[in-house]
Amino acid sequence: MRNRIYASLLTLIVIVSCASCKKWLDVQPSTKIKSDVLFETEQGYKDALLGCYAIMKTEQLYGRELTFGFMDAAAAQYDLFNNATYRDLSTFNFTYKTTLLRPKVDNIWSSMYNVIANANNILDHIDQDKALFTGTNYQVIKGEALAIRAYVHLDLMRLFASTDLTKVAIPYMRSLTTEVNPRLTGNEVMKLLLQDLQDAATNLSIDPIKNGTKRSTSEFMNNRHQRLNYFAVKGLAARAYLWQGDKVNALANAMEVMSSGNQIFPWIQTSNIAASLEKDRDYTFSTENLFSLNVFDLKAIGNTWVFAALPANQLQKSSFAYNTMFQTTVAGVGANDIRYLYTTKALGTNFIVNKFYQPDNYNPAYATMIPLLRRSEMNYIAAECNIGVNNQAAIDLLNEVRTNRGIVTPLANTLTEVQIQAEILIEFRKEFQGEGQLFAYCKRTKAARFPNNSTNLTDTQLILPLPDVEIEFGR
Repeated sequence: MRNRIYASLLTLIVIVSCASCKKWLDVQPSTKIKSDVLFETEQGYKDALLGCYAIMKTEQLYGRELTFGFMDAAAAQYDLFNNATYRDLSTFNFTYKTTLLRPKVDNIWSSMYNVIANANNILDHIDQDKALFTGTNYQVIKGEALAIRAYVHLDLMRLFASTDLTKVAIPYMRSLTTEVNPRLTGNEVMKLLLQDLQDAATNLSIDPIKNGTKRSTSEFMNNRHQRLNYFAVKGLAARAYLWQGDKVNALANAMEVMSSGNQIFPWIQTSNIAASLEKDRDYTFSTENLFSLNVFDLKAIGNTWVFAALPANQLQKSSFAYNTMFQTTVAGVGANDIRYLYTTKALGTNFIVNKFYQPDNYNPAYATMIPLLRRSEMNYIAAECNIGVNNQAAIDLLNEVRTNRGIVTPLANTLTEVQIQAEILIEFRKEFQGEGQLFAYCKRTKAARFPNNSTNLTDTQLILPLPDVEIEFGR
């Protein structure tokens, strides 16, 4: 399918949030008037960057669909037969082209390129305005804009392209332009994406998080773990290199993150998830988050689809399926696993994902977070990269996560390579429920089926269809 991306059809919305106000700014590159006004000051660049994250937080993207909504539904993480919104992803009717799902797929595509266009709008201007910036803000803003562009393009690859990187994949948008941008091969996309991540890491080499500083009295630099900081870029590079099949560089980037893990992204303390009051429980294991989004309306979203949802909306799975996933009948495993005990919840004869529950008066250090990159993923990436090279190291990396989840029975040192890979899948299901990661894992590893599902996986299930209409940006 021939795909053209122009810059004119979609009005790009930058959502600007600050402590005292919320502003909307239309970025219309056809006239460039408002872009020019926006980028007259350093604050304008800050607002534009925060606007990129604000678009990512929306329900059609990482605020629901690309995490616990569409993506986990597509990976058979729920029982969908009676779900009015996602039922066409059920075992007996798995398709993306129905009247229910096709608009969702098209909206995901256009919204993701909307994020990219807003990042490109920053990158198109920032070098010529370098004199506007104070301190390290130029490097931070440029580095994060590059990282956002790479992050979203990688997810577009994981959704809309083949794992055969010699095939035509997606356009890689590097500028807000009126010129035609053809679809590139997967290899061409990955080359550009990894270059963006390298450039992002270079710019973010001054990131205070490298010294262990996540929080700041500066509103703009506060909560570095909720932005694409230096270590998040390295974690994303590990994910990207593994998608490309480059295990050497995937391992190197994962190990760089893990080498700072205990100091900067420490494993959650059991006391922080097992607190007696729900409002004091760290359901998303926030200390381990390399990058999370602060979704301000997460309580309302969660209530609509999970916690107080109508039966036709509720995303749930049978208690049998949940107990099977968490291996509750295996001694020293499921019954001890804090993910089973606290981030899932029984609801009648079913279970729901509980990690996004927002109790009244919730501890603000834990509230409204949706993780997009976590420390544990680096263990899984490193473990996979060690299979066949150092199997004991792979087993140890998996046992490290399991131990920090309360599992008291370690994996045997005698596991074969096939068994180690199978254990990574088991862990992925437990660790990333509600985060939309299982779909890409099964696609990359060429799984025959999604776990606990009978549909044989082909390109029909694993490659989302590109929109029928041509998508145009920024003319």
